Amino acid sequence: MSIFSGKDGLTVIPGKRFVGCLIAALVPLACAAQDGGTRLSKRHGFEYAPELYPQATPQEALASVVKAIDRKNIDYLLAHLADPEFVDERVVNYAMLVKGDERARLVLAFERLVRETTQHFREDPLLVKELRQFLKEADWEVQDQTAVGVLKTPSPRRVFFRKLENRWFLENRQQ
Repeated sequence: MSIFSGKDGLTVIPGKRFVGCLIAALVPLACAAQDGGTRLSKRHGFEYAPELYPQATPQEALASVVKAIDRKNIDYLLAHLADPEFVDERVVNYAMLVKGDERARLVLAFERLVRETTQHFREDPLLVKELRQFLKEADWEVQDQTAVGVLKTPSPRRVFFRKLENRWFLENRQQ
C-alpha cells in the first residue's frame, strides 16, 4: 500500500495485498447477495440443486461428488459440493493474478480452478476410483459438524466432510 500526501490530506493507494484482502472479504458477501441472504444457495453462478445432488448426509454428498465427476460437472462440484472456504480462498488467490473489473476477475479465477480440478481428475483416475470405493465400502465416523469415511480394508486413506447450513461438503484434505 502506498500513501501520498495531497492537497486534501493523505491519499491511500491500495497494493496487491490490500486488494487481495478486499476481494477475500467481498467474495462471501457477493455470494450472499446473489442468493437473497443464504450464502450457499447460489455460488459462482450455479444454483444449489438438492434434488439432483443431495447433501443431507456425508454419504449422499459423496455420491453427489462422484455423480458430478461422472457428468463432468466439475464447476457444480466446486460451487456446491466442495468446501466453500477452500474454493473461495483459491478463487481469491487466482483473482489477484488477473487484471480487470472485480466481477470478471472472480469469474476468470473460478474458471481457472475448474480447469485445474478437471485436469487433476483426468491425470489421476485412481482418485475417482478411490472415491467410488469409499462410496461402496466406507465406514463412517459422523459427528455434529464433521464426518470421516474410512475404508473397511486396511488403507491409510480417508475422506473428510464438514457440515455447513445443513449440507455436507467434501474437504480438500487427505490422510
